[in-house]
Amino acid sequence: MTEKNPTTKKLLVTFDQAKPDGGAGDFLVPVREEGRPRFVGLRSGKAADLGRMVFVGKEVTVNDLFAKLVDSGHKVGSVDQTVGMLGDYLEMLQEHKIGNVIEIQAVAGGTSRFRLVKVANTPSGAMKPRE
Repeated sequence: MTEKNPTTKKLLVTFDQAKPDGGAGDFLVPVREEGRPRFVGLRSGKAADLGRMVFVGKEVTVNDLFAKLVDSGHKVGSVDQTVGMLGDYLEMLQEHKIGNVIEIQAVAGGTSRFRLVKVANTPSGAMKPRE
């Protein structure tokens, strides 16, 4: 297995269509919950379906996110699986732009496999009914 140490300067924050500009500071990470990948807020500990991409302003590593996840009190079943998910997450974030609204979807082939799918280019675009 290749050792990878992805970093990013952008993360997802909680996105609520009722408060499109809310969620500041509640950064999302993927976790395995109820047998499928989900977003969970590092500050609130709440599950989220959608996230909005924001600029953080400093390099964030897998270890940074893992430490915050543990500090938030979230139960980590498998350290290796969680670290792997966080690494994949940071790599997938690079495919999206600041302001994009993103959802997490399970991918066949394992309970921790997932992909990030752009729902809208902007928060106002996410307010329109989805087809």
